[in-house]
Amino acid sequence: MELNKDIADISAAEAESYKGKRFILCYHDYNIKNFESALVQIEKITKVVGSPISIAVVPSIGAVPEEERERFCESIEKLKASGHELLLHGARHAANLSKERSVFGKSALMFSNNVAEFAGLNEEESQALLDRSIALWHALGQEELPIGYVPPAWYDNNYLKDQILAKFKTYEDRTTIYKKSELIVSVNEDDETDEEAMGEAATENAEKQVHQQENTEKFLSFGISFAGLPDISLGVAQTSACLTIQAPIGTPRLTIHHVDFTSIGENRVMNLIRYAMSKREKIFYRDL
Repeated sequence: MELNKDIADISAAEAESYKGKRFILCYHDYNIKNFESALVQIEKITKVVGSPISIAVVPSIGAVPEEERERFCESIEKLKASGHELLLHGARHAANLSKERSVFGKSALMFSNNVAEFAGLNEEESQALLDRSIALWHALGQEELPIGYVPPAWYDNNYLKDQILAKFKTYEDRTTIYKKSELIVSVNEDDETDEEAMGEAATENAEKQVHQQENTEKFLSFGISFAGLPDISLGVAQTSACLTIQAPIGTPRLTIHHVDFTSIGENRVMNLIRYAMSKREKIFYRDL
């Protein structure tokens, strides 16, 4: 009996220690080139955490054999069936270098090894690229859009946030997650008795209520990523990751990439995930 009480006390203490402290575990850059080995990595991660995770999918498949395209599409269906939460992650995850960009956008390309597709684009080009990525997603046999959109390398432009939130529930940059929630606005039918007046008033108010119905919440969330970092900085980056997980504020995003299993090694990847699980509760984007 005493042993059971001690175990219960320890469990209660652990639960209290990360009460309200949460994090998101997301596998980034799931794509046509790596999906077969990525599935193995995701399975290993799932065994460590004991539950499904979030996965950011790059929808472009390029010129691949039909059999490979079908296997990729089937893998996405299997991920969904297994309970994983999917997000859309750019179009090609590679920038079109012929596009005009702001000074910020050009710098972002340099820092991101040219994967920051949306960085510094004007409004028209940004919308066109977003529409392109959505079309590629539908071409994979996916009728419904996923919950959120993750810009490659978290670099954006002046228009992307609003463009994404017009179609998706969540958008994110390096320090913040934005989540759109629907507000129900009630209508009092007794306010007007004249049908014509009611029709005009309803039309006039409809446009106002569209903005009232879409309320965007902001969540402090630092992105933790090792992708693209030089080998010499990986040790410091892992220490920084642990400090971010320890911090009493925010809902950090621990992002795992296919290359991490090589750059920092599988053992360190898994140990970092275990560390995060010991300090915080793992959630999905939909739980925010």
